[in-house]
Amino acid sequence: MYKKLLAGELSLGETFWKFGILGGLLGYFIVRVFGRILAPQLHGYSIYTYYTQYYNPLRNGSDILLSTVCYLTSLTVFSGYIFSVVLGVWRSSAEYDKSVFWKYAARFVIIFLVYVYLKIIF
Repeated sequence: MYKKLLAGELSLGETFWKFGILGGLLGYFIVRVFGRILAPQLHGYSIYTYYTQYYNPLRNGSDILLSTVCYLTSLTVFSGYIFSVVLGVWRSSAEYDKSVFWKYAARFVIIFLVYVYLKIIF
């Protein structure tokens, strides 16, 4: 199914709603959960600042490392997924011949949602 998504072989409605909207919301929710687990452990610092200036492996436990790995892994997987969905929606909309409006509306909305997701996460 992933190969069909990338190739744009699925219908525009299925690609947009199932993978773009529902899959995007689920991925966003997972990233946010891991971010909320990690945030109190960072004491208000960014991940980069915390690990370059305040992290001490002898003093800090392994729970913050696990939380950081889970957050960064979920963020990386989500970013790859979003890229795949954009590619799938773009290709699927190129094959959509029922309405020119929906063809370009799907492209615009999916790009806008990517912008919103990335702005909120970063």
